Amino acid sequence: MNNFWQDLRYGARILLKKPGFTLIAIFTLALGIGANTAIFSVVNSVLLRALPFHEPDRLVMIWEDASFAGFPRNTPAPANYSDWKAQNQVFEAMAAIDERSFNLTGDSEPERVVAQGVTADFFPMLGIQPLLGRAFLPEEDRPGANKAIILSYGLWQRRYGGDRGIIGRELLLNGETYTVVGVMPAGFQFLNSYIRLWVPMAFTPQQLAQRSSHYLQVVGRMKQDVSLEQASAEIQSIQQGIGRDHPNEAGRISAYALSLHEQVAGDIRRPLLVLLVAVGFVLAVACANIANLLLSRAASRQREIAVRLAMGATRWRIIRQLLTESVLLSIFGASLGVLFAWWSFDFLRHLIPDGLALSIKLDLDMRVLLYTLLLSLATGIIFGSAPALQTSQIDLNESLKQSGGRTGLSRGGSRLRSAMVVAEVALALVLLVGAGLLIQTFFNLRNQYSVLQPENVLIFRTQLPSGKYREPSRGWAFYEQVIERVKSLPGVVSAGYTTTIPLEWKGGTSGFYPEGLTVEEARARGLSYDANHRQVSADYLQAMGISLRQGRYLKDSDNEQTMSVAVINETMARQYWPGEEAVGKHFQLGDPSSDKPWITIVGIAADVRQMGPDEPVKAEMYFPYRQVRGYQFFSPRDLVIRASTAQSGLTAAVQGEIHAVDADQPISNIRTMEETVGEEIASRRLSVTLLAAMASLALLLAMLGIYGVLSWFVAQQTSEIGVRLALGAQRRDVMRLVLKKGMRPALTGIVIGLGAALALTRLMTSLLFEVRATDPVTFIGVPLILTAVALAACYIPAWRATRVDPMTALRYE
Repeated sequence: MNNFWQDLRYGARILLKKPGFTLIAIFTLALGIGANTAIFSVVNSVLLRALPFHEPDRLVMIWEDASFAGFPRNTPAPANYSDWKAQNQVFEAMAAIDERSFNLTGDSEPERVVAQGVTADFFPMLGIQPLLGRAFLPEEDRPGANKAIILSYGLWQRRYGGDRGIIGRELLLNGETYTVVGVMPAGFQFLNSYIRLWVPMAFTPQQLAQRSSHYLQVVGRMKQDVSLEQASAEIQSIQQGIGRDHPNEAGRISAYALSLHEQVAGDIRRPLLVLLVAVGFVLAVACANIANLLLSRAASRQREIAVRLAMGATRWRIIRQLLTESVLLSIFGASLGVLFAWWSFDFLRHLIPDGLALSIKLDLDMRVLLYTLLLSLATGIIFGSAPALQTSQIDLNESLKQSGGRTGLSRGGSRLRSAMVVAEVALALVLLVGAGLLIQTFFNLRNQYSVLQPENVLIFRTQLPSGKYREPSRGWAFYEQVIERVKSLPGVVSAGYTTTIPLEWKGGTSGFYPEGLTVEEARARGLSYDANHRQVSADYLQAMGISLRQGRYLKDSDNEQTMSVAVINETMARQYWPGEEAVGKHFQLGDPSSDKPWITIVGIAADVRQMGPDEPVKAEMYFPYRQVRGYQFFSPRDLVIRASTAQSGLTAAVQGEIHAVDADQPISNIRTMEETVGEEIASRRLSVTLLAAMASLALLLAMLGIYGVLSWFVAQQTSEIGVRLALGAQRRDVMRLVLKKGMRPALTGIVIGLGAALALTRLMTSLLFEVRATDPVTFIGVPLILTAVALAACYIPAWRATRVDPMTALRYE
């Protein structure tokens, strides 16, 4: 122990004698270790930390599998949920939730709030108690019961100032009275962070008999010692029985259980692991750089080491001392790196998926601090081992000569330095290739919507309360008056209403049958006659910028008095009427034997990715909202306005016109379509930004590594260069010599890095969109850029070598 403290004190003194070297090394390590600590903090919070529920490993989501229709995670129908709950033997509890929205009025400004309807066993199953009040009682989860409501902590604080007397207070939701029975804790959320309140589900018998309406989310708690595989098998077995009993409604639908953790964090798992590998590469490059610095510094310490060996120190004692200095550097670097990681948390919080946004916080807990400590110790040993071993192998006689001429490393030391440069360049190339592929992916995703000119499209949500607008004609009058008023505003090109804009709702499908096709024939063909449906006003497609490919747009004259019409997208036309003229064809929603009206296709619109930037385009049909006859569709809620340019005062003007039609109508979700697209790919943007930053840092460190090796080479070979020049060598020959010395390891690293990149980028395939993992542009462009950077790093030492004065250089020989 005494020797250990002696090594520490001596190491600290040595580092303080060279403050420039020490500060550079600590800052370099701080960047590498800090980046690793920061990304590991996200991994720890999202992937390793248990969800904030009672025994969360037993919680699962239960989904229908309707992959044949493009919905591998399909929301279950109420009747299916009822059968699952009644017939299963593996769950101790099962609850259903759905999403609703309410106009909250009466006590302040009208506000549109998003809510969840939940069954009474939902909160007890999660093991969550309200902060104030109580959870729902079973008798409140019945049709006709007194209406109860539980508030989120955020809504309670923002709208009611944290008033603890809120329990028992009556609030108006869509004009109906609800009684507050509870307030949830600050960090509580389930799946979505934007939920502001909860109400009882209160299924009616008619709802529990429905198998054609799929809108629920189902969560279950498995019994002790039941595995996820057993739960999935049980649910699938029950669903198969449902399919046999109800072939027309559930014949092709299967079902399965998915762990709740996988549900909320599964999509971010691979991007986070890619980032963790990337920061590991950055730290490896930093280690190689520090190792090169230590090798350079070793040349000036040869006499010191030789004296200690001559006085009886063992080689192991020297190695231990040098490793102690390396570990000291890494610990100092880790201390500064922890500060860097803490400062980055505000930025990195955007990596947390929405399903964990409220309940998970980034912090430096014991697991993260232990990881950082172990990482710093390992880092110090890794980058210090090779220089320590190399430095301890010296020639005592040569090193102790007072006039021993040139001092420096052995040939083995030179090879080691070159090997470090090879590793740095190879790692930097892998990171640059990965960043290049993800950057292309990001722009490909964003460009999916560039044809819409989303920066000029404004969205206002005005969801009409069902109580006030119970008669369809009242809603129609509201839409028409708002559109007419908004169109008269300066700067407005067009305006229209829709059920939902692209990317906002990842569902809303209806089964249909083309004219002349029976249910049996449809099944025989193996096609899913199912398409997204949107109810829109006449000018919605023009306002959104969805171009017409064939036929005509919808018109104001397409109303309840005229023939039922629809505009479909290119995918629907191509999929269901291949090689035929789709305009003029007829189809019917639901059962073709019903008396519902036939719908005539009057136009074909361009495809738009409604479900997500990287999701396949689904078949879609747009109906005039005044022709929804006998169908249980959602009413239009999003007002879409196309402006000629960015209008700073347009938002307030539009709000004024809406309130001129209905002063009590809440307006929410005001944004541009560009913001909607940006939110959809926000996590991708952050991942790309981080990976690009890491690749740039690795490139900078690699360039510094090349520069350092060549600078050391020029310093050590000054006499030789002087002799060459004295004997008639041209300066361009010296330039060529130094460039060759620097470019050889750089080009070797590029070749090795290309091979590694070809292997590793295949693991990123699921993260890419419309770009191959072996994209030739990236795999040619990145090596060329790295070669140019390496040449730039070589040039300054090479130029300095050509400036050597032969007479001055020869005096040192």
